[in-house]
Amino acid sequence: MVGMRAVVFATAGHIDHGKTTLVHALTGVWCDRLKEEQERGITLVLGFAPLADPLGEVEVSFVDVPGHERLVHTMVAGAGAVDQALLVVAANEGVMPQTREHLAILQLLGIRGGVVALSKADTVSPAELAVRNEEVRRTLAGGPLAEAPIIACSAMTGQGMPELKEAILTAARAVQRRAEPFRPFRLAADRVFSLPGAGTVVTGTARWGEVQVGTEVWVYPPGQTSRVRSIHVHGQPRQRAFAGERVALALAGLKVEDIPRGAQILNPGPWQPTARVVVNLQLLPEAPLLAEGDSLWLHLLASRTLARVERCLPHPALPGTSAKVILRLAKPLVVFPLDRVVVRRASPPTTLGGGEVLDPAPPRIPRKKLEALHKLPHPREALFLLHQITQAGREGLPLSRLAGLVGVFPEGLAAELGKLEVAGELAVVGGKEPLLLAEAVVHEVLQHAQAILKERADLGLPGGELASALQLPEGKALRSFYWQRLTAAGIAREQGGRFFAADLQPLTNPLAVQLEQLYRQAGFAAPSPQEAAAQLRAHPKTVEGTLQLLISQGRLVRVGGKWILHRQLLEEITASLHRWGVERFDVGQFKERFGLTRKLAIPILEWLDSQRVTRREGDWRRIVPTSRDTSSSG
Repeated sequence: MVGMRAVVFATAGHIDHGKTTLVHALTGVWCDRLKEEQERGITLVLGFAPLADPLGEVEVSFVDVPGHERLVHTMVAGAGAVDQALLVVAANEGVMPQTREHLAILQLLGIRGGVVALSKADTVSPAELAVRNEEVRRTLAGGPLAEAPIIACSAMTGQGMPELKEAILTAARAVQRRAEPFRPFRLAADRVFSLPGAGTVVTGTARWGEVQVGTEVWVYPPGQTSRVRSIHVHGQPRQRAFAGERVALALAGLKVEDIPRGAQILNPGPWQPTARVVVNLQLLPEAPLLAEGDSLWLHLLASRTLARVERCLPHPALPGTSAKVILRLAKPLVVFPLDRVVVRRASPPTTLGGGEVLDPAPPRIPRKKLEALHKLPHPREALFLLHQITQAGREGLPLSRLAGLVGVFPEGLAAELGKLEVAGELAVVGGKEPLLLAEAVVHEVLQHAQAILKERADLGLPGGELASALQLPEGKALRSFYWQRLTAAGIAREQGGRFFAADLQPLTNPLAVQLEQLYRQAGFAAPSPQEAAAQLRAHPKTVEGTLQLLISQGRLVRVGGKWILHRQLLEEITASLHRWGVERFDVGQFKERFGLTRKLAIPILEWLDSQRVTRREGDWRRIVPTSRDTSSSG
């Protein structure tokens, strides 16, 4: 850290209660830069000013935000990444509607602590000032500034200004920021403009990490990389900037119009924008009911986007209560667990509530399974990482994807994942990209495989078909992992590329092995028992008995009372029918697809009917969908 710890204060309070004037009196900086602001005497955009600490412990920055109701979204943008609040209440007017709304927003954003300035104290009598002081204290009770000092002051006369400054510095010195060593640099742009010689400049409060001149950064939107040409902190050039500081970055290769307010600037990494999030919302007591289908504004850091309530538990959510809500965003945002959000209704414009993000990429949850939201671990709980991995299912979760979800570089997960692996909760599949699997999911796969192989008895299954039956994705490393676990657990054994239940004995009779191989290779030209006996130079009666054994084991199948075919051939026909892309067919189409004579096609179709692969409807056969077909189409 350069010199001092950075602490950011956001101003809050009703319009015309003197926020900007107080900041000027404290810092010497006028935050109203626009001509319209100066003429109208109100703040329309965010302003910034530094306050020096004589003790050299902290570097205080003020974010001066608008108080006008129509500009509350700008207030939220300014307060989205601050440490403390300076609430300003005019002594001649007292607590007003925006005073209460700003207090509610501070609480929803998780801001705790600060200072209250009872401004314009020179305009009222000492008795009136005492009444206002009590009114403010009652208003603060139970809120984010309940313990904050209230300083009566006047920027015009200087009354109480030294005391106000000291109270602010004392509060700032008490701020402790959590060390987050594996976080990327992260800044949300609350202003974007162009300066001669610097080009495109973004300003904001550095939320995480650090950045230095020459560093490559990723800007979203538009989702492009850029290079940091220069860095300024409170107008002073710097080579590096750190979390908690008010930072201006000059970015190469991007125009002002490319970067909307709210765009995030991060170190390049596995970060993925999302359009659906789970939020733990606390609704304000005066908020209306919140129900599925409701549209609202979602404020995150310096961004604002429309969102729709996709799921809500409980439903509807009542005023003054908390709810777990899945929001579908109108435009993707970069969101991480524990990000604070505020939600507001567009019309009439009111703040509904706010809270923190629990899951930045939730799966789709049917309404009948909505109770699953109750089981969602909090991001600070040890089970959160395991939950994300379990959610990925049998295909596992790449390490980089998990890191991208939680907002840390992959090395930042090593310790927690190591604990899970030692505890037997996690399996890691090595390779170019480590793949994470929940052991509970692996156990499910092994049990499923055991049931499949037991049902197949001595017939077994080729590896590809077993993987398909287990709904395993492609990937040599992943499938090899599962096959190794199957054999290590004593569930399966592999023979000639086929998997068999480990407790079943393989074919040991030489004639049975020869016959099984003969019929496998013969396909539709399978010999009769007499022809097979002649080809193998074996006694016909012995061949008859051995064929019957293979049929009883399910390796061979008798169709039409006459034909004997290998089970694998019939399974290939079944798989081909489900891939055909038609709902029904006639005998002629079936013959043409598989190159069959009518004499053989009819008994095969009758066998398919008996196995409920097809259903006869007059001269047609309808393909009966499998459960997998049904689930994938839904």
